[in-house]
Formats: sequence, C-alpha cells, structure tokens
Amino acid sequence: MPSTPEPLRSVAEEFEAGGFWSCRQLNKWVLVVVTLACGIGLGTDVIYELTADREIPLGLAVAGALSVGCVMLLWVCVTYAVPPGLLVLVMALFVDGMAYSVTLAVLLTGLTSLTSTARFRRGTLVFMIVWTVLVSVGLDDPLTGTLAFFGISIAVLVAYAIGGAFRRATTARLQTRQELEQLEQRHRKAVAAERKSIARDLHDIVAHDITIIAMQARAAQMKDTEEAYREAVQVIGRSSREALNDLRRMLALLKNEDVVDDEVSSSASELDVRRGCESFAESLQSLGITVHRGITGDLGSLSRSASAALYRMLQECTTNVVKFAGAGAQCWIEIDVGSEHVTMCVTNTVAADQSELDGWSRSGAGLIGVQDRAAAFGGAAEFGFDEQGRWRVRVDRMKKA
Repeated sequence: MPSTPEPLRSVAEEFEAGGFWSCRQLNKWVLVVVTLACGIGLGTDVIYELTADREIPLGLAVAGALSVGCVMLLWVCVTYAVPPGLLVLVMALFVDGMAYSVTLAVLLTGLTSLTSTARFRRGTLVFMIVWTVLVSVGLDDPLTGTLAFFGISIAVLVAYAIGGAFRRATTARLQTRQELEQLEQRHRKAVAAERKSIARDLHDIVAHDITIIAMQARAAQMKDTEEAYREAVQVIGRSSREALNDLRRMLALLKNEDVVDDEVSSSASELDVRRGCESFAESLQSLGITVHRGITGDLGSLSRSASAALYRMLQECTTNVVKFAGAGAQCWIEIDVGSEHVTMCVTNTVAADQSELDGWSRSGAGLIGVQDRAAAFGGAAEFGFDEQGRWRVRVDRMKKA
C-alpha cells in the first residue's frame, strides 16, 4: 500500500524545526552597521579609561579581545557569536565598560530575535533580563541602579521586538516565494498533464481515421468492383477531411501556451457523443460490420467535457472493432445516462483468424487512454473477453460533469 506523502511544512515551521544553533544569515549591511556600533562602543570605553586612569585595566583588555572575536563570529553565524558575547557581559559585571556592554547586550538581543529559533532567542532574552538586574544591583546609587534597570530593560525589549518584527517579515516574504514556487510547479504539472491528454487525443484521432482509410482500401481491393472502389474513395475522403480538421485543432491547441482560446474551445462542441455514435456506426457499417445501438437517458444532460471524453473513448473502441472484428462481425454500442453517472459498453465479435492483422499495433496505448479518461471523471474502465468470446470494453459510473 503506497504511503501518503507528508504535507509540506510552512517556512516558519521549517525554520523552527532546525537545531538549537541554527539561524538565518545576516544581511551584510546589517553586519557592517553592527560592527561599527560595537567598535564605537568599545572605543568609547577605552578612551574613557585612558582619560581617567591613563591605562587600560586587564579585565577590559580581555573583554575587548573577546568582543573582537564575538564580532568576527557574527560574520559567520549569529548563534556562534552569542556565547563569547555573553561571556563579555558577565565580565562587564566586574570591570568598567558600561557603554560597550549595554551596546553589545542590545545588539545581541536584536540579532538573535531576528535570526535564531524560538528556544535560542528566548533563552538569550532571559539571560539579558537577568544580566540587567545584576548590573542595576551592582551600582552604588539605588536611583541610578533603578534608572539603569528600566533603561537597559526597555532597550533590550525594544531590540527584541524590532528583531522579531523583521524576522516575521522575512518569514512572510520567504513563505510567499515558496507558495509561488509551488504554484509554478503545479502549473508545470498541469501543462504536462494537458500535453499528455493532447497526445492521447492525437493518438485516438490518427488511429481511428487512418484505420478506417486503410480498411476501406483493403475492402475495395478484396471486392475488386467499381462500386466498391467508388464507395471506398468516398469514405476515405470523408475520413481524411475529419482527420485533417482534428489535427488542425490539436496543432492550434499545442501552439497556445495557455492551452485554451476561443477558436479551439468552440471546437469542443463538435466532440458530441451522439454525433460520434452515428458517425462511427456508419463507418463500421460501410466495412460490413453490423452495428446495434442502444442509448437510454438524455445525452443532452452530459457536460461538454464528459461528452467529449465519451466521444474519444467510443472512437478508440470502434477503432479496435475495425482492426480486430473483421467483415461480417457484429458490434453493440450501449450508452446509459443516469441521474448522476453514465455507463458505456462496446462489445464486438472477433474474427477467428487474425493472422492477416499481425501488422497492426498492439501497444495498448488506446485502452490505457480509455482508462485514464474514465478515471478523470470518477469512473472505471474494464476490457476483455466475455463468456461468449466477444471483446468488450465497459466504462462504469462515470460522472456526467
């Protein structure tokens, strides 16, 4: 039993399904701005320390080195840059350098919110809030600590919100692109299916009309009378005109990329199953095959597409009758139109000796086409010999529309 394909996941689901360290790539211009901001913040702290003490504390020097590594890792992967960045923030609790540490905290919060998955960005946000509390508690003046807590917290939360907004916008853009690609893929499949249908129509048209022409010529040779030749020429001429008209319609259809236009669509009304039943029956009778027709129900209640499909299936069935039944055979064409479904059955006797027919194609492509057409309308096609040794093709429970 074939397994059902898994439904396609959205871009957001695919993104969140990534590993803990997975993230999106940052835009290069964003990386340039972040690098400049970090450089300015670190430079401010260094200049302040040089101005105040005329020397750089060892802790600030180590934090500066880690900061450089953090910024370099941002160009590779945001999540990889976070651990050294958080280490810098932890060190900032024990050394001077408030300007750079706050800048780094805000930037890391915004960048993780923009690029990382839910677990990573939320974990980073929790760390930043805890770090903010520790920074404010570590200040000597309670008022300054309170102001620092609210100021840094607001900056971190705003950065987190801005990063989340840009992340959602990026997700929406990627989702739209994915949906467009899926639509284009479905369109390509639909075009391929339509071309397959056109190829099947071409097979049915050529096989039927050329078979009629060939059999008429053969029958005229067997009878070898002037009347037989005259009758054969008339049938051959009519079949040739019908084949050329059908081929022109199919070629016009192939030239149109959208597969539908007014000129071609208007020809669909000519593929009427009632007209086809009469035309195909006349062709069979002209070859000496007795045809019995039985139509029940209202053929006018069929949709144009269902009528065209029945026309093509009947065309294929009668083509096979011409090939394999032989002169003096009998054929039964039965069509039953119900309230919701239509059934068609074509039965014919088969010549006992078919040695002269070995040159005919027996690929089965036509019968496969009958099955495909029936399935397209919710029906099923069966074919084979019945109990009386007659060949039968039956289409059951085909929808009328």
